[in-house]
Amino acid sequence: MTTGAISPRGAVTLRVDGSTVRVTGGPFDSLPAGARGLCLEPRADRVAEATWRLDVPDFGVPEDAALRAVLDAMLAAMRTDPAGAYHVGCRAGLGRTGMALACLGAMTGVADPVAWVRATYDAAAVETPAQAALVARFAVPGA
Repeated sequence: MTTGAISPRGAVTLRVDGSTVRVTGGPFDSLPAGARGLCLEPRADRVAEATWRLDVPDFGVPEDAALRAVLDAMLAAMRTDPAGAYHVGCRAGLGRTGMALACLGAMTGVADPVAWVRATYDAAAVETPAQAALVARFAVPGA
């Protein structure tokens, strides 16, 4: 069980169908009150609070189709409620979280999503070559 409050690591701002949407990231256990969250860490204390869940091994990558499906569901919610609170989290909020945030960036038109997430969220985001390769596949139109 977690002791004490855990804060989100940072946030990104996306343009979703002309609206500005803010998404926090960090450990999933830092899920802000009232936020809808994507949990990528199956052992998170607060996993039961996830709106969306995709179990991804630490330092790993999910199947492209599974990640695309969960991110499509998040984007649908963002289109419906762009002023809502959204959060993406794993254990530390860097590798898997950075990968998912970068993929959301790619899906909303960010030109260089890995550089963008490292510049706007955390310089250590997207930790492995496999995570960067997955983001690159999301950045290809029609992929």
